[in-house]
Amino acid sequence: MSVRKFAWIGIKYNKNNRKMSIITRFLCLPRFRIVIFVLLTLALTLGLAIKLPVKVQAQSEPSPLSSLIPEQWEVIPATDSNNDVRHDFRQGVGGCGGCVFPRGTPATTLVPLSGIGKTVAEYPTLFWYIPKTYAWGIEFVLMNTNKEHIYSAKYKFMNYYTEEDSKGDEVKIAVGTPGIISLTLPGLATLPPLVPPLEIGQKYNWWLNIICDPLDRSGDIYIEGAIKRVPFNPLDKRFLTQATPEERLAFYTKERIWYETVDTLMELRRERPDDQDVTDAWNKLLKSVNLEEYTFLSEFS
Repeated sequence: MSVRKFAWIGIKYNKNNRKMSIITRFLCLPRFRIVIFVLLTLALTLGLAIKLPVKVQAQSEPSPLSSLIPEQWEVIPATDSNNDVRHDFRQGVGGCGGCVFPRGTPATTLVPLSGIGKTVAEYPTLFWYIPKTYAWGIEFVLMNTNKEHIYSAKYKFMNYYTEEDSKGDEVKIAVGTPGIISLTLPGLATLPPLVPPLEIGQKYNWWLNIICDPLDRSGDIYIEGAIKRVPFNPLDKRFLTQATPEERLAFYTKERIWYETVDTLMELRRERPDDQDVTDAWNKLLKSVNLEEYTFLSEFS
């Protein structure tokens, strides 16, 4: 017999003695090799069987949605062209606010503290909050980097309900307020007015006017936000088309894609309004952009 023949079991051939012990001869028997192989296979199988359920159980336990939300959405405050910290124009400014109930939470755009939120969509969905109001309606305006108005539209509140104000007078409150209102930018396939796809790398400003009196716009209340479209990896896009809302939320928050993060959480809130995990994630998102005073929001238009 050669040394090569016994190499697989780590036995070296003794050239000096040229005799093998009884134990060595027994180990070389084919039948014994089979027995050893079977025993080793069983031992490995049992070991995996004992450890596998623990691993599967750990993977099957979903982590809370709120753990996906960062404590602070933006690490460094955004600055303008003069390197000054940008003023917060998210909340309602301008006008006397005569058509909004006093002492209420002001209107605001749901955007990061810098005012700029990222999107991967050609036509993203935008969100804002409107307090209880008896305004005539609202006006939405989208402007590109050249300060050109590329889209604008007015929406009149069609339905009102009656409520008494602090003086005991009856006023007509617009249905849907207070609450969150959303607008998905209309694409080229929709009816006019049309909006071209948002360009990658470009910043767009948008604002909303709450129109108290259509004949006297001096009392309008306006809120402001901005959009920046970022590149989208085709592999990520393919993954997200089949992903669950929780998986999409994990991706968007990791990449700090603001508008899709809000949209996904809103989707979950509509589907699971009594889910505390979803509510906690929503509240944490608002706190991450210094909008913690709006964590009470539970009404949607």
